[in-house]
Amino acid sequence: MTPKRAGGGEPAENYVEALRKGVPFRNEDGVLEYPTMSSRPQPNFVLDPLHRFLLIGSVVTTVAYTLFIWIRIPGMPDEVPMHFAADGSVNRYGSPMEMIGLSILMMVTILGCAVLARFPRVYNYGFGKITEDNIQAHYKNGVQMMVWTVFSMTVLYIIALGSTAGDWAMSPAIWLAMVLMLGSMGYFILRMSKL
Repeated sequence: MTPKRAGGGEPAENYVEALRKGVPFRNEDGVLEYPTMSSRPQPNFVLDPLHRFLLIGSVVTTVAYTLFIWIRIPGMPDEVPMHFAADGSVNRYGSPMEMIGLSILMMVTILGCAVLARFPRVYNYGFGKITEDNIQAHYKNGVQMMVWTVFSMTVLYIIALGSTAGDWAMSPAIWLAMVLMLGSMGYFILRMSKL
């Protein structure tokens, strides 16, 4: 008896059967393809020091800055800037208590993306076929994209929360952070299309 594969069992004979059973299949070239998340093998790579630093640093910074802002809320004025126009000017003021809901939402989003970085098998790799030849490269690229997403979301979050708290101006830093986020995502999506 042969042991079960990490990707969900013995390969199926064709794509339809592979989808139905949640297992890989061999295509006409004899290459193993993974049509479903459950058919994919486990990742076998380790993040490099830069990406580990960005991921851990982003999580720690997000939590620490959130707590720092929460501690300061009682000492803030009755009204603080809550919404900004594209040029950075304030177009709505509100209670500093409003920052708690926004910060919880952003912190949960950032931490959720950081956790998701640990599970590249569930990502949607929309370009091309996922095969035994490129699956680990797709995993690594996907995780690195998620790390840069977490990092750039953290930068956006700190700029936005700090602007609301009056620590610094919203513009032009917010636009630089948006370029960082969209640029890094574009880079990794382009790289994905070439794998």
